[in-house]
Amino acid sequence: MRIQFEFNIEKLPLSYRLGTLSVLKEMIHTGSSKFYDYLFIKNKTKMKPFTHASYVQNLKLSEDEIFGEKLILTVSSSSYEFIMHLMNGSHRKTNYQYKNFKLTLTQKRLLPKPPKFSPIITFKTGSPVLIETKDKKPLLGNEKGFEKEFNYYAELLSNELYNRNLFESLKIINIATKKVVIKEHLHQDQGRPIYLTANHGLIQLQGHPEDLKLIYENGIGRRRSLGLGLLNIEEVTYQ
Repeated sequence: MRIQFEFNIEKLPLSYRLGTLSVLKEMIHTGSSKFYDYLFIKNKTKMKPFTHASYVQNLKLSEDEIFGEKLILTVSSSSYEFIMHLMNGSHRKTNYQYKNFKLTLTQKRLLPKPPKFSPIITFKTGSPVLIETKDKKPLLGNEKGFEKEFNYYAELLSNELYNRNLFESLKIINIATKKVVIKEHLHQDQGRPIYLTANHGLIQLQGHPEDLKLIYENGIGRRRSLGLGLLNIEEVTYQ
C-alpha cells in the first residue's frame, strides 16, 4: 500500500532525510505509541517494513538548505498495520517540526493499487537505490557484483519481513542508472555529514511476481527507512 502526504513548507535542511523519517515516526507514535515502541524500540535493529521518497515543488537550493512550496512524501509498505497507524496519526496531528523547520500537513491520499505483477517489470527509482558490498563499498548499476548484492538485499528483506526465501533469484535484464551522491546526517547530534553513493534511473527485473511485489512495497537496498530504495513501476511486461 502507498500513501502520499503533502506538506506546506518554506525550507528544509539540505540533509533532510532524517527529518522526513522523524515526521513519519511522530505520525506512528501519535497513531499508536504501543506499535511505535514495538517497531522502533523493541525491534530497533530489525529491518523496517516501509520505504519513502520525497519531492519538493519549486525547488531551490542554497549551501545548507532547500527552499520550496510543498513537500510531497510518498510512503510505501506491505504492512497494513503500519499504514493504519500512520494514517490514524496523520488524522490527529497536522503540524510537525524538525529542528527549526516547520511542516504543515495539508493533504493525504491512498494511491491506486499497482497493476498485476508479472515476471518482468521495469522499475524507475522514486528515491535513489543504495547497494553496497559486505565491506560497505557502494556499487553502481554497471559494476560487477551489482546483481548479486541486489539479490542479497532482496533475500534479506524477504527473510525478515515474510520469513521465507525469495521464490527465485532476481535477474537484471536491463539497467540505465546514474550515480547520485547524497549528503546526509544520520544522527541529530552528528557534526560531520556522511556521503552515500547511490543509483537513480531505470531497472528492468525478471523474477517471481511475489518477489517483485515485495521490493515494490518495501523498497530495496540499504537505508530504506531513511528514504532510499523506493521503486515505481514504469512498465509491466505480460507474457
